Amino acid sequence: MKKVLLLGDSIRMGYDSFVQEKLAGRAEVFFAEDNGRFVQYTLRTLSDWAGKGKWPSDIDAVHWNNGLWDCLHLNANNGSCADGEADGETIKPANTDQKYIFEKDPLTPPEFYKYFLKRTYRRIRQLFPRATVIFATTTPVIEEQASWAYRSNSEVDLYNSIARETLLPLGVKINELGEFAGKYCHQYHSDWVHYTPEGCAILADEVIRFLDAGGLL
Repeated sequence: MKKVLLLGDSIRMGYDSFVQEKLAGRAEVFFAEDNGRFVQYTLRTLSDWAGKGKWPSDIDAVHWNNGLWDCLHLNANNGSCADGEADGETIKPANTDQKYIFEKDPLTPPEFYKYFLKRTYRRIRQLFPRATVIFATTTPVIEEQASWAYRSNSEVDLYNSIARETLLPLGVKINELGEFAGKYCHQYHSDWVHYTPEGCAILADEVIRFLDAGGLL
């Protein structure tokens, strides 16, 4: 029986148990109980998660995502307070509530995102040397509902492009889950980022379809 490991942020946390249930009897599915958040967080905690003894080293496929936290702009509260940016510059997107002001720079700038994608990939290969590594692109958001933080779909697209350009040459397979969610899951948003159980089940089906099509089940 194949062994599949699911890594990533709260989008992954939405569909992981559905994947596990749907693949019962076909594959062993493992995942972290923790939210993988941004790519540097996933890198930092990979060894901790693997060291708990819940994941075997002979994983056949690692299905991984990061990006939503990385392209996130933190709420700066007001124009005079922008913790995390030395120059204090902020943005006020026209399509959001104008009481919200956000840091100009995303949590993980694009050049750092590329760097940490490579490092995280190398760590995955070290921990699971026989695994096929799959990266799932970031799912779209409803920008105008942003409040405590801001994300734009143009930046989601940019970070997805960076992931493709960085990881494809390394042999990583790309699951275009972001594109799929944009086409088939928009009506299943539970908030500006996440999905209802029905939406998560649809995403789980697409993850399974991708694994199956790749001969990984």
